[in-house]
Amino acid sequence: METKYLLILVVIMIVCFGIFFYQMDHNLDTIIVFNSTEIPENGTAVGYLMDSFGRGIPNKTITFHKPGNKMGTLVTVTTDENGTFFIKNLEYLPNVGKDNYYGNFTFAGDDKYKGSTFNQKLTVIPKG
Repeated sequence: METKYLLILVVIMIVCFGIFFYQMDHNLDTIIVFNSTEIPENGTAVGYLMDSFGRGIPNKTITFHKPGNKMGTLVTVTTDENGTFFIKNLEYLPNVGKDNYYGNFTFAGDDKYKGSTFNQKLTVIPKG
């Protein structure tokens, strides 16, 4: 009789481990973070796409708006093997007024990761 209960316990344990590892690798939350939200003109913004365990997510597309771009005009960048992405040569456009920022950073998600949005704006600080 004890062998029967031990076998049932082992099966339950295997099922629990299977569920745990499946959830650890499917439908994970994601987060977009930046090294700074104020970047000097012609500088580089460094961003990071990570999962809820803090692991970088490689080869994913991040979309965003540049200063002065009309709504609906998106620019894309791809994360590297560590989940890091770079936006180089940030522009300061003095004639665009309140729209002088980089924003709406979004990862759309896929079959493994949930989408996410960085809700702050990156402000470009003009030179001298």
